[in-house]
Amino acid sequence: MSEVETKEDTEPYAENTVLTHVFGNHAEPKILAALLSEPDQDLNVTQIAELAGVSRKTVYEHLDRFVELGLVEQTREVAGSKMYVIDTDDPAAETLAEFEWDMIDRVAELRD
Repeated sequence: MSEVETKEDTEPYAENTVLTHVFGNHAEPKILAALLSEPDQDLNVTQIAELAGVSRKTVYEHLDRFVELGLVEQTREVAGSKMYVIDTDDPAAETLAEFEWDMIDRVAELRD
């Protein structure tokens, strides 16, 4: 018999990302890492929370600031649920994504 993997068994994407490694295991880098993991797909708050490993309330607490800063944009509403995406046209968001990739390379080099 095979073991069935449940939501509780899987670790959220943002738990062990380079951003949380560098900036700490805080909500802000987890939320940004979650959004950076899906740059071509808009996500609702529930999806962001699941990827980040934080509560929906925590996402709501930080999302407006990320939108104000221009890192994240609201793309549309689906069935009354706002959808968000990392703003790949924003220079700061682009720099953050480049930083993440550069740090992934550095961490990989340290492990070799």
